Amino acid sequence: GRRPQCRVDVSGFDEAWNEMLESRQNKGEGELAVRLLHELLAAGVKPEDVALLTPYVAQAKLLKAMARVVGLEIGSIDGFQGREKEAVIVSLVRSNEAGSIGFLSDMRRLNVAITRARRCLIVVGDSATIARHPVYARFVAHADALGGHRSAYEWIQKA
Repeated sequence: GRRPQCRVDVSGFDEAWNEMLESRQNKGEGELAVRLLHELLAAGVKPEDVALLTPYVAQAKLLKAMARVVGLEIGSIDGFQGREKEAVIVSLVRSNEAGSIGFLSDMRRLNVAITRARRCLIVVGDSATIARHPVYARFVAHADALGGHRSAYEWIQKA
């Protein structure tokens, strides 16, 4: 069946390079992902029914430090293949002037990320950066068509 999708746009949070982990992270995006997680939990979704996924090791580590929810799974997209959760929040991390998406351009990763959710998929990403890639641009357009395009600023104003 068709699964509901929602998507959040976080243009404005910059990615950073984590020297120690040789990986990218995006703190503002992580904070937003965790806030969205808490909204799901407040709506009655159980922590064990949610996965918080990201392509970047540094971001996974950052999310683990921020979320601290027992039973919640946080990890890399690559480590999550072949499984599903009721709700999945994906943090794409990349946000830069150049529109560079690095290994996000591996489409199998995107496919794994967005097909893991049974009921609710939330993709947190900077559409100005990722939509320069044609497949992501289609995904963004698809979310728009479903009325699923939200701005990060809606959440920031609630804070």
